[in-house]
Amino acid sequence: MSTIIFLVQKNIIIGYTNVIRSLKRGRNLMAIDKNKTNQLIKDIDELFETFTKPLPKEAREFLKEKVMGPVFDEVRKIIKESRPPVIFLIGRSGHGKSSLLNALANRQVAEVGDIKPTTPESIPYEINFNDRYATWSVIDTRGIFETTKPDGALAEDATEILKKDILKYKPDIILHVISASEIRNLSNDMKVFRDIKSKLKKETEIHVPTIIAMNKVDTLGNPRDWPPEENGKKAALIKEALDYMTMDVLNVNSFQKIDLNIGIKGYEIYNDEYMGIIPVCSLEGDLWNIEALSEFVGNQLPDEALIDFYQAQERKDQLKKLSTSIIKRFATIAGTIGASPVPISDILVLTPMQLLMIAIIGGLSCREFNKETAYEFLAAAGINIGAAFGFRTAAHQLIKLIPIAGWIGSGAIAASGTYAIGKSAEAYFFSGEMRKPEEYKREWESESK
Repeated sequence: MSTIIFLVQKNIIIGYTNVIRSLKRGRNLMAIDKNKTNQLIKDIDELFETFTKPLPKEAREFLKEKVMGPVFDEVRKIIKESRPPVIFLIGRSGHGKSSLLNALANRQVAEVGDIKPTTPESIPYEINFNDRYATWSVIDTRGIFETTKPDGALAEDATEILKKDILKYKPDIILHVISASEIRNLSNDMKVFRDIKSKLKKETEIHVPTIIAMNKVDTLGNPRDWPPEENGKKAALIKEALDYMTMDVLNVNSFQKIDLNIGIKGYEIYNDEYMGIIPVCSLEGDLWNIEALSEFVGNQLPDEALIDFYQAQERKDQLKKLSTSIIKRFATIAGTIGASPVPISDILVLTPMQLLMIAIIGGLSCREFNKETAYEFLAAAGINIGAAFGFRTAAHQLIKLIPIAGWIGSGAIAASGTYAIGKSAEAYFFSGEMRKPEEYKREWESESK
């Protein structure tokens, strides 16, 4: 074990230097290209078959069924079978739906304007992020809430259009965008939409997570009191608006802060119609709390929509959280080896899975999505693959990094080793740090309790 530590420490500076050099060269941003998934899975599968040939049939079949099978299923679900998130926008004109979409996408994707629409018809469109291998499907319910009767209720045709569009487009998430300065005038909008959702759920059992994005919080009070973390008056006004919407408009008393340290970041609420209220400012130059909204939305999306949603935004923190989630899934799957007849000396058969995991982590961090990305990490960790040896040698060498000492049982070793290597790769790809896998052993112990 001391030799392994020496190898890693020896190459900390080298690995970090390589990262800095690549950044200085202006490496083009990469991302996970779904079209390359098949080739990578094929490479990994061939490697697995090679390593398992000497094993007894029982052991080989167990590993195929219980380990590699679930791993490939996870990869297909998260990457290969990924699809664009379907985002359904509702709200009045002038409340900032377009600017919020731009802020959420982290680039200009929609025209911003306060022109009042003349039709309640929804407008579907696709946003392609070609440089990020991602696409969003967006449905803008332009004009819905402007089509009202004299008593303030939605016109029957507008109500039906909204119901039909939810059924037609099957959105993953509904963003109800409201202007913070108008919250005392929107009670009827909320009531009508809640009634529509309630009817949909009753008639069709369809329940779409809905989030209120309380936009333009910079307009509360003096716009110059900004940002709210540095201005107590602005923070107090945001909290007042949050509390009013939650308790007075929605009549919700059971809720919790999404950030315990900063209460004004938003509330997760326990309501059949709405999942949460997130205050934001989508004004270019004064963007505020957009990442909190992005994370909250991502928590509600199905797995197959996450890659496109996060890669499009180029939000490093969100992609890293997705990376950590994948590492935990792989580690849990690896832990099933404890029930197999495979002796501890043959734990090498899990390294194909670990190499695949490393490649995914690298892809999420904007490296090329291929096996060479795994080589980059191993080289930074002090493991010399050699150009002439390739993938098999990489797998054989990877075993040197698994922190085995102090663990009892092959299942525990497989799970902890996979987790530790994944976190070490994550630190390298996302932060440019070469940290020993051994450092993450305690983390897995804590996660497993």
